[in-house]
Amino acid sequence: MTKDEWIWVAIRIFGIYLLVLAVISIPEAIGHIYASLKISAASGEISEYAKMAVSFRDAAMAKGVTAVAQLLLFSSFSYYLLRHGKLIHKLASSENA
Repeated sequence: MTKDEWIWVAIRIFGIYLLVLAVISIPEAIGHIYASLKISAASGEISEYAKMAVSFRDAAMAKGVTAVAQLLLFSSFSYYLLRHGKLIHKLASSENA
């Protein structure tokens, strides 16, 4: 295999890795957003437990938003690397080894 073919293989492997990370973040996003919705239903009462439930809800929502951002970022980069990737290939090919 030539250097160009090895570069394409490396780009595709990294694209597959990002796709796996995107798929892994799907259940995490669903779980945290679902948890934040269920906790917000329980935090309606006024007590010290309600304050704790509000902080748990905020933490779950933050984790859910982070997981959704990871899903969008990883899937878009994965799509680019698996389908196109010409710019990265050109940058990697221009280096002299």
